[in-house]
Amino acid sequence: MINSIDVKALEDKFYSQEFKLSYSGLNKLMYSPRLFYQWYVLQEREEKIESYLIDGKVIHCMLLDNGSFDKQFVISPSKLPTDNTRLVVDKIFDYYSKFTPVIEPDGSAAILSPYLEDHSTKILEILLGLNLHQSLKTDEQRIAKIITDETKSYFNFLIQKGNKDLLDEETYKRCKDNVDVIRNNKAISELMCLQKSDFELLEVYNEQYIETKDKYGNTETGILYPFGLKGIVDNLVIDYGKKIIYINDLKTSGKTLTDFSESIVYYKYSLQAAIYKKLVEEKFKKELVSNWHIVFNFVVIDKYQQVCVFQVSQDTMSKWETELEDALREAAYHYIHRNYTSPYKFITGNVTI
Repeated sequence: MINSIDVKALEDKFYSQEFKLSYSGLNKLMYSPRLFYQWYVLQEREEKIESYLIDGKVIHCMLLDNGSFDKQFVISPSKLPTDNTRLVVDKIFDYYSKFTPVIEPDGSAAILSPYLEDHSTKILEILLGLNLHQSLKTDEQRIAKIITDETKSYFNFLIQKGNKDLLDEETYKRCKDNVDVIRNNKAISELMCLQKSDFELLEVYNEQYIETKDKYGNTETGILYPFGLKGIVDNLVIDYGKKIIYINDLKTSGKTLTDFSESIVYYKYSLQAAIYKKLVEEKFKKELVSNWHIVFNFVVIDKYQQVCVFQVSQDTMSKWETELEDALREAAYHYIHRNYTSPYKFITGNVTI
C-alpha cells in the first residue's frame, strides 16, 4: 500500500517531467481518470499482457518489426511437468533467479549452477516444505521424482525465457498463419510495401515512433495543451510520385470485418487515427507544404482470417480531429487541475438521464 507521502512524491515527480500523451493514455483518461492516475502518475502498472492483445502484438512483430520476435517472445514447451512437479521447479527457478552472487576474497564470484540436477539440496528442502514425496524411503528416490529430462528441459526454458512474453504453440501458429494471409494479399502487400522494393519514389517506415513538441498546440484554435503527443505508427508509406503519405494501422479483430465499425466506436480508434495524423503532420512538415495529403487506412484481419482495408475519408477524419480536440481539452482539464476523481463531464456539469 502506497502511503499519502509516497503519493504526493510520485505526483510531484510526474508533474516535474515533460509528459507526452499517447492514444492509449488518452483513452484511459476518457474511460477512467482514476485508472489513468494509477497507471501514469503512481506507476501502478500491470505488466501482464491480456490474452486478447497478444495476437496483435505478435503479428506486428512478425510482419513489421523483423528480428524483434525472438527478443519479445518465447514459445512454451509442448509438454510441461505436472502441477506439483512444476511447482517445485518453479520454486527452484525463483531461488536461482533471485540469488545474489557471493564475491570471494580473490575477486571471483560464487554463482548458482544453471542446471536443475545441481540443485538437489534445495529440491529436498522444497519437497519437505510441501510435504511432497515424503512417503518415499530415500532422498535419492525423491530427487528422481523431480529431476527428469522433462523438468531439466523446463528449467532450461525458464532461464532462457527471462522477461519475454510466453506463447503457446497454438497462438504462435495462428499468428504466423495470419501474417501469411496478410503478406499473400497482393493489394495489402503493395499498400504497405511488405515486399522488398527498390522503387526510388517510395519510402517506408515500420513501427515508427513520433512525438510532438513538449506542449502540443493547435494553430487554428490557438490552444496550447500542457503536454505533447506521442505514438508508434505501424506502417508509413511516403509516395513522392503521388505526393501522398499513407498511414496504415494494422488491427486484429476477434469479431468479423462487418463488425469493425463497432470496434472503432468501442475502442475509440477515431482518437488513435486523429493522433497519428497529427504526429505525421508534425514529422513530415516539409513534405506536406505543397499539395501533399495524408491517407489513413485501417488494415484489418478478423477471426476468420478475412482481411480488408478500411480507408478513412477526409470528411470522417475531419470529424475525428474535432473529437480529438474535445478529448484533449478534457485531458488538459484533468492534467492542469490534477483532478482524476471522475470523467470530465461528471466533474464539470450536471448529468441528465
